[in-house]
Amino acid sequence: MARLDAQTFLANFVRPLVMGGPLHVGRPIRIEEVELLEQGLDHASVELVAIVQARTDVVSTLVCRPPPFVLDGDDLALAAALHNALFLVHPDADGLLVAERHRRRVIDSAQALAARPLTRSKTRALARHGLLHNVFGLSRTDLLVSWWTGSARFLGQPVPTRLTRWKGVRRVREDHSKVEYDELVAAPDLAPVIATLLRRSPITQLVTAHRNAPSLHWEDAVWLLRDPELARAAAYAAIRPGDARDQVLAPARLAAAFEQMLERAPLEADVRTVAGFLTYVNALYAMAEAGARRNERPIRGAPAAVDDGKSALLTAVLASERAGQRPRGLATFFALPNALAMVDERLAKPPGLDQEPAIARRWKAHRAQVAEAVGEPVIEALAERLRRHLRVPHSFEREAPQIPA
Repeated sequence: MARLDAQTFLANFVRPLVMGGPLHVGRPIRIEEVELLEQGLDHASVELVAIVQARTDVVSTLVCRPPPFVLDGDDLALAAALHNALFLVHPDADGLLVAERHRRRVIDSAQALAARPLTRSKTRALARHGLLHNVFGLSRTDLLVSWWTGSARFLGQPVPTRLTRWKGVRRVREDHSKVEYDELVAAPDLAPVIATLLRRSPITQLVTAHRNAPSLHWEDAVWLLRDPELARAAAYAAIRPGDARDQVLAPARLAAAFEQMLERAPLEADVRTVAGFLTYVNALYAMAEAGARRNERPIRGAPAAVDDGKSALLTAVLASERAGQRPRGLATFFALPNALAMVDERLAKPPGLDQEPAIARRWKAHRAQVAEAVGEPVIEALAERLRRHLRVPHSFEREAPQIPA
């Protein structure tokens, strides 16, 4: 079997992974081969330049000045882990893996390659995001070709031209279908590999989350929120266009991860950081509605808009009749500022919010509507969980200095 060289791996897999385009998945890559690939990077300068430029373009939407990137063995290992995971869903894998032990061996190698050390380096975190930002966009186009005497299915593979000739005479029909991330890596034995891989790239989970993405570990990602650029990018990425459910999907997922964090033994500083971040994202909804109301043009004969009216978004996503359909973490996300007001008012709303009267009115209206829709028992239960982790200094009145007699 021919040895895989760095130039081929970068051109056929890593470059399209970063830039988009067809990925070519070959045989599984062994752990020891990654070291050989790293040694061969000097002979793949064309591919390296293209990959570095593409990664820079990706992270330029998150930070003002992207740092210089160098593709190294750490990146190659992560790419090889994803490559091996995708090999297991390749159409040819069923014929190549004749025994379950072979599949288990590939999974073990992918898991080992993905288990790179966690990082708290901004440059490395950005580099990993630039490499893996398209993971949730992975897809495969399948084609069912049928003709008057039979049919054949091609799973992400080219169709022989002989099957599509004389379409009118042979009554050839082509039906395309797209298999996306959910189905592509849905196999239970692949879930730990994908979870391990994405845990090494917390920025990817924060800004390009998917409804079926692995759970976020806030302990791995909380340090990103202490960087103003990355915190701002994560907050803006959390609010996405679409219908009401799509708009709150990402914040609900982040709040669900916060629920799991509270069940462990996190540092108080980490709890405060995540709570403050989620409160700020809450405020973005109030800011957006306040801005929309300011820009509304009055319609002749229509009643004037009431600033403290109910939010259409909250009405849609927190409706009592849809309580069973709420995304996990949604109630916690919207109830968090209300609960924090019972525990530590300093975290209950972003600083400076009261300086904008329109936003302050929308914020107050949101909090009242959330209390009505979610219910005080839910808010009080969340406040009790927060009290276990937040130490609030006792308020006291400073006594006037006295001169001893």
